[in-house]
Amino acid sequence: MTFSILELTFNIPNVATPKHKCLSLVADKFHGFETKLMSRYVFGYKKNENPLLKYTSIDEDTWR
Repeated sequence: MTFSILELTFNIPNVATPKHKCLSLVADKFHGFETKLMSRYVFGYKKNENPLLKYTSIDEDTWR
């Protein structure tokens, strides 16, 4: 199984336990990233800034 994020590609072995742990770690990291964006750009000190300027991998549809 190949999993692609932005411009990175990961080859995950097709074995249940390592595959599950790897995908779980990716999901946890992404959730943390979402939380950071929300806390800074929606509720926090950067609420008047546009995160699309800093994080070019996020498009308008993803952010809204």
